Amino acid sequence: MVRHVNRGFTLLEVMLVLLLLGMISVGVVMTLPSSGSTTEGTDWHAQRFSTLLQLAQDQALILNTEFGIQFNEQGYTFTSYDAINKQWIPIIDDRIHGDVTFPDDMLAEYDLSGSVWGELEAVQNSATDDSFLSDSDRVRIGEEEQSALQPVVYIMSSGEMTPFSYTFFNTGDNSHDVTVKVSMTGVIEVIKE
Repeated sequence: MVRHVNRGFTLLEVMLVLLLLGMISVGVVMTLPSSGSTTEGTDWHAQRFSTLLQLAQDQALILNTEFGIQFNEQGYTFTSYDAINKQWIPIIDDRIHGDVTFPDDMLAEYDLSGSVWGELEAVQNSATDDSFLSDSDRVRIGEEEQSALQPVVYIMSSGEMTPFSYTFFNTGDNSHDVTVKVSMTGVIEVIKE
């Protein structure tokens, strides 16, 4: 009598595959320049953001750490949570170019999905004065002292992510808008409008 034993994948095999995917993503991202030039359009910047987002999601799973994204008018910054100091710090790493600035003729807007996220965004946008922060709430980067970072989008070590959309548009020409849409489960979709 022949017995067939069905085996699944071991945890080590799954972790090895995740590590290889992360290393491949690092190779792709390292070929991207750290700041965009005016010759790249909205498609290129949206694809770049999508790739960086996927890499951050892979790194969060592999390293078992939380990441975040903070948006501004001319770009975005990837942050990571420092559990020892209990604060968010910008990522200073060649694998994930933490701080990305757009060319002068490009802008982007983010939109958090769901009513609860909209309420949180309204509260955060109304708190523009950081004079209430104490010295212990500030992060030292090089010689500069900056306010403590608080990301808008969270990338959890479980693979879940704050649902949001990020639309890229060019003010200099009539190129089409491109939106990167992310679900709570971490599914990333690039939509050309």
